[in-house]
Amino acid sequence: MIPAPPPPIYIVNPTTYIRTEVPQEIVSYCDYFTYDADRTELRYYDCIYMNMGYYGNDSKILEELRNTPKFTF
Repeated sequence: MIPAPPPPIYIVNPTTYIRTEVPQEIVSYCDYFTYDADRTELRYYDCIYMNMGYYGNDSKILEELRNTPKFTF
């Protein structure tokens, strides 16, 4: 059986104040990267905002980081 994808997450764009859906790739990455944080915690939202490019980071570099092989614990 294939696991169901996580439910969509919406954030408010800090420059336009418009509700924006977070791409599933970023949600999955932040679920993995912040494995011990709940989806309501600041650390999780920080991961979302960073990977959406709202902190001025280069979106191509962020995409490369998300696509690099992950280590297992």
